[in-house]
Amino acid sequence: MDGRDEVSRLLARIALRDAKAFEALFTLVADRLMAVAMRVTQDAAMAEDVLQEVFTAIWNRSTAAAPGQHRTLAWLCVVTRHRAIDLLRQRKPEEPLQWRGASGEEHSHDVAAEGASPVEQLLVQESDVRLSHCIGALEQDPRRALMLSFYEGLTHAEIALRMQRPLGTVKAWTRRSLMRLKDCLEALT
Repeated sequence: MDGRDEVSRLLARIALRDAKAFEALFTLVADRLMAVAMRVTQDAAMAEDVLQEVFTAIWNRSTAAAPGQHRTLAWLCVVTRHRAIDLLRQRKPEEPLQWRGASGEEHSHDVAAEGASPVEQLLVQESDVRLSHCIGALEQDPRRALMLSFYEGLTHAEIALRMQRPLGTVKAWTRRSLMRLKDCLEALT
């Protein structure tokens, strides 16, 4: 059974109020979710608050996934990232995020917690190399729009304002960039 199936299975058991499944899920994914929260918040205490809120929400509102709907580690990472962005917006003013891509811009990716096994660290590093390659292949403005959306959680309208570009252009850049990333990543796997 792979990790995706395990997370889905545990979430289904948590929906039935299985405390052991909740503990198993925490043990399985807490380090990764903490890394996601740390990447967004850049603050250990705030990241711990995010993690607590995510797991509280999982316990309080967990429902089994509908057929064909998989709630996986990637889904939990997205939930954690969005919660971290929400918490950041509540607690401190927006600060620009720096990244460095092929054109010299700074950027970074979520990484596995230091406690991850060497195999897990290698898989994350390999994934990051592929993602960096594909992101580096994007044109500068579309790449910047995508990064602002992902790392700072800006909406299309906020990106358009920050980049001083028309809203339709930003939406088109984001959509095309995501499609190009998908194609590039699929070609590399």
